[in-house]
Amino acid sequence: MRQIKVPFLRSSEIDHAVSELLRSYGKWRNEPAKPPIDVDEIVEGYLGLVLEIADLKSLLGMPDVLGATWFETRKVCIDQSLEGKEGRFAFTVAHEIGHWQLHRPLLEMEKMTLSLFPAAADAAPTMVCRARESKAPAEWQADQFAARLLMPALAVRGTALEICDGKPAVWDGLDASRKAGILDPRLRSLADEVIGEGGFSNVSNEAMCYRLLDLHLAEDAAAVQMNAF
Repeated sequence: MRQIKVPFLRSSEIDHAVSELLRSYGKWRNEPAKPPIDVDEIVEGYLGLVLEIADLKSLLGMPDVLGATWFETRKVCIDQSLEGKEGRFAFTVAHEIGHWQLHRPLLEMEKMTLSLFPAAADAAPTMVCRARESKAPAEWQADQFAARLLMPALAVRGTALEICDGKPAVWDGLDASRKAGILDPRLRSLADEVIGEGGFSNVSNEAMCYRLLDLHLAEDAAAVQMNAF
């Protein structure tokens, strides 16, 4: 597996990369992309990659592997343990799309300065998504890309504000719950409503909770009061 050093990316740069993909994908489909975002179609149809489901844990000898991408052979593979788990499956596919869009160009630049031989069909994957490596820079970037791809800000914001009468939800104790590693039941309930009303059928409740927090559509009452001064 080739190690790729990734540069720092601002959130705005990831936003732009996702917006460009959705714009060009919508043009390819002859209609604007809207939830649920069909990540399988983006991989196989728009990007022209091979998408497979396999026993990656056995194939790669990694018990915590979720997905992998082979840049040289244009293949994305998702571990079979995610079959039937629509939210996690779609997020992992979107995560691998993130690697393809954000990190493949880095490899292409490397190939311009280094003499590389073509990869064999059974070569090790270029990028591997593992549960324990979610904080590595490349994995964090791919996660951020995936969240933005499956849950476009405009669509999430429009749906959430419609549900909440035009303003973010503000609750006591939200930050405390988050610091304790607990997703507040009120937040989970709002996430379910946004998923249902907004058509985000391939997004998990947990993923939507974090997207609502990241977009400041659910905020802690004490923090809001402090920021008001």
